[in-house]
Amino acid sequence: MNLEDHINIIYENTYLNENINFLDLWKKVFQKIYPNKKPNFNDPGWMKRINKSFFLSKYFLSNIEMKGDVLECGVFKGFSSLLLIELEKLLNNHVINNYFLVDSFEGLSEILEEDKPKNKDVFRNQQGNLKANFEDVEKCFFEYQNVNILKGWIPNIFNVLDENNKYKFIHIDVDLYQPTLDTLNFFYDKVVEGGIIITDDYETPLFPGNKKAWQKFLFSRKISYFALPSGQAVIIKK
Repeated sequence: MNLEDHINIIYENTYLNENINFLDLWKKVFQKIYPNKKPNFNDPGWMKRINKSFFLSKYFLSNIEMKGDVLECGVFKGFSSLLLIELEKLLNNHVINNYFLVDSFEGLSEILEEDKPKNKDVFRNQQGNLKANFEDVEKCFFEYQNVNILKGWIPNIFNVLDENNKYKFIHIDVDLYQPTLDTLNFFYDKVVEGGIIITDDYETPLFPGNKKAWQKFLFSRKISYFALPSGQAVIIKK
């Protein structure tokens, strides 16, 4: 039995609600982002990616009816944002809010000491890695009237946002220590009660700075959080 068989056993009949098949939705979004590529479900990395997408989707659904905007910091090619937007489109009787997608589209920012893996056998990213094409991402979201793509470096790009915006769902996927910390500092108090903040790389060996920034901010504010088995971590604001 190969890994793809396990993915099918776990997710083939997994529904996000009574009508939405998770794996079908995931595949649909993947093909839109990567029209000339097929996912290799026998690569263990794909299992991790699907797991993260599942948890992201479930938490997104948990407060879908709340008022507030949706924010993603660290867009890359737009997969996670498109997954949430397509999920929202499939729902009935829900509140449609603004989406703000923030990324430099210039790759990783400065690699600090906090970001360097202690294990020398772990791959070390360099500044500028993980660069995405801004125009390609714009094309993916062209049809959505409520999507705002903001190109620029964190935290300076945050200044273009309306300071009165309130957020119900924030996805942090900026990988590194400083932008993670800057994002939490800027947005935490703008999250509505019951709102959710989820970070992608809490337990990712490639990006130890994410966990350090997450813990530094939350411990300083005495905020509790939950570490997910997918390697993510999440806050439900009280």
